[in-house]
Amino acid sequence: MSVKEIYLPIVFHFHQPVDNFNSVFEDVYKKAYSPLIENIFKYPEIKFTLHFSGNLLEWLLDKKPDFIKMMKIMAKRSQIEIIGGGYYEPIFAIIPNRDKIAQINMLSDLITKEFGLEVRGAWLSERVWEPNYPSFLSKAGLKYVIVDDNHFRSTGIPETNTFYSYITEDEGKTLRLFPINEELRYLTPWKPTYLSIDYLRKYTTSEGDRIALLISDAEKMGVWGTTHQICYIDGQGHEEGDEGKPFIPAFFDQILKNKWIKTITLSEYMDTYPAKGLIYLPTASYDKMEEWVLPTKERKQFEKIRKELKENPEKHMEYLFLKGGFWRHFLVKYPESNNMHKKMLFVREKLIQIEKLVAEMEIVENRSEVKSMIAEAWKEIYKSQCNDCYWHGLFGGVYLQFLRFSVYSHLINAEKIIDNLNAELRSNKNKFISITPLDFTKDSRTEFIIESDLLNVYVNPSDGGTIFELDYKPKSYNLLNTLTRWPEAYHDNEDIDIEEIMVDRYKRNMLRLRFFQKETSAKMLETDQYKEYGSFIESEFKVIRNEKDKTSAVLELVSNGNIKVPTSNENYPCSIFKIINVENSRITITIRGKFEKLLGREDSLKNILNSLYVGVDLPFFFNGDPSKFKWETDQIAFIDNDNNDLLKPLDFEALNIKAVDESYDLTLEYSFLNHSKPNATSIKIFKFPIIAYAFTDEGYKEIYQGVNLIPKFKLNEEFEFSIIIDIN
Repeated sequence: MSVKEIYLPIVFHFHQPVDNFNSVFEDVYKKAYSPLIENIFKYPEIKFTLHFSGNLLEWLLDKKPDFIKMMKIMAKRSQIEIIGGGYYEPIFAIIPNRDKIAQINMLSDLITKEFGLEVRGAWLSERVWEPNYPSFLSKAGLKYVIVDDNHFRSTGIPETNTFYSYITEDEGKTLRLFPINEELRYLTPWKPTYLSIDYLRKYTTSEGDRIALLISDAEKMGVWGTTHQICYIDGQGHEEGDEGKPFIPAFFDQILKNKWIKTITLSEYMDTYPAKGLIYLPTASYDKMEEWVLPTKERKQFEKIRKELKENPEKHMEYLFLKGGFWRHFLVKYPESNNMHKKMLFVREKLIQIEKLVAEMEIVENRSEVKSMIAEAWKEIYKSQCNDCYWHGLFGGVYLQFLRFSVYSHLINAEKIIDNLNAELRSNKNKFISITPLDFTKDSRTEFIIESDLLNVYVNPSDGGTIFELDYKPKSYNLLNTLTRWPEAYHDNEDIDIEEIMVDRYKRNMLRLRFFQKETSAKMLETDQYKEYGSFIESEFKVIRNEKDKTSAVLELVSNGNIKVPTSNENYPCSIFKIINVENSRITITIRGKFEKLLGREDSLKNILNSLYVGVDLPFFFNGDPSKFKWETDQIAFIDNDNNDLLKPLDFEALNIKAVDESYDLTLEYSFLNHSKPNATSIKIFKFPIIAYAFTDEGYKEIYQGVNLIPKFKLNEEFEFSIIIDIN
């Protein structure tokens, strides 16, 4: 009687986002990375496949020589295979092919240089798969990828047939696919080791050619919840079956004890066994991701349906074929993600134009230096493609403001290199200003981008004539890196006090106009629960002036709309003009309004003028240490530090406000002038923090997303006010 066996490839994925805090790197290294690799090192008989994102591998090479030494020994004794992928962990689906191949080659070259290993497999960030992947992966010399087994089941493959590898193709280029075993992923390290062994035993065969691929984030083995204690501390492992022995050594001992379990690297398996067959998989990511990406309303319904089908044994087949959303929809669900993504595409196109210019020029002074600058700009763009802040699920994702700031900083760094190259190649002074109309957000509407050597001002006429990005280039700092407080499906959780959650009706852009009754409180504005009387808050504005000279640029927009009469709710026509003037590091914004004079409707207009005020949203974002956020105004003398807290809600009267991010030595100052009352000594200003209520791996958290100011102005038949913004 032949012995029944099964292959167990074990894959660990090590990743940290670009520009995550060094303290986080150190903490995760101490709790997960170091003890995991030390345990793997002690079991030379067991084979492992490892993946490291490039920026983390750089950090380990620089700071942890003993860790790297163990890795090199394991590589030399053929115990480990290291797979590649995008250097800065991008989602391949949303970056251009040139960038995909460049990032793959960067990581493969580093692995080969440091460990002497051939890189044959690719890690897919967040396991996002699209059918065109074989064509570009093969160009980078890669032979296989790892995807979830539920992708296979949804194509009609029985569960028992997911214990094999398959092959797929695109444009005639082939790629081996290895399915991840879902059951093992959920058993480890949460359950006693014998349950994983019992599961494997059920799927052994006398042929012994099956594989049950176990994959895990390395962070899961040490920093998720209590996993450090479970995995590595004597007496704190699972009592049942393991008698308190730490999970990792207990599991490895089980593998050695049960000889019918054969560990193998994925390359070794691929070289030993042909694919089970040809397959074509649809676009997919892991099951939770396909749930998270759905619009909030639809996600609530999907979660309910999925739970009902999963818990009903009679609905097993329906559950297998249930598919969620498409990963790219995150760029629709969160406009802030789309803004980052489209800026990346915009900046890289400017860099490509520089490359073309250099190629066309017969004589280029310091050509090697120019090429080096271009390469550095590409590196900055690649860093901006790190996937972590482009989506949101169990982890903070797009809600992690410092990761969004990182994306913008790297893109602005690239822009500054491009500015310098333009100045050098065209023999111009490095001082310029331009206005570019284009469909930046790719929604078929035109945005206007004002760029200079000091500022970028991105204007969206179709969304209330608002500014949605404001970059101060000397500090590589986007002052509008705010996040709208979007409604989320998990806000319905019964454990949450709904009163604590604030959501926004409109995206948190600058210059959004709000018309509200004079009794409207600061709290009503902060929670966005006041009644809006104007049609301008997200209306279409038309650009009627687009001019620039050597030092300044002017954009003028107009919208003809209506204001509701408070006593009757009838509409009364009004025109709003917005003039945005950019010169050096100053932005002067003038807003004018004019009500039509309608015979017989004088009382309606009088009711509006007596009852309503106009406010303008002026959100901004500071990225430094909040304890080092300072603010002041000429009209307030702060007696204590409590009132001087920038993030504390406050309404006050003033004509200016200066805010400072001491961590970056950056100052933002607003000055206000009411032309209807030029002698006014002050105006009412509402100030409150933008706090999003998000569910993360650490539970529910209130996450700072910026500060909003709303200066309030009285209405007249013709009204006008100016806002001057100085940045330095």
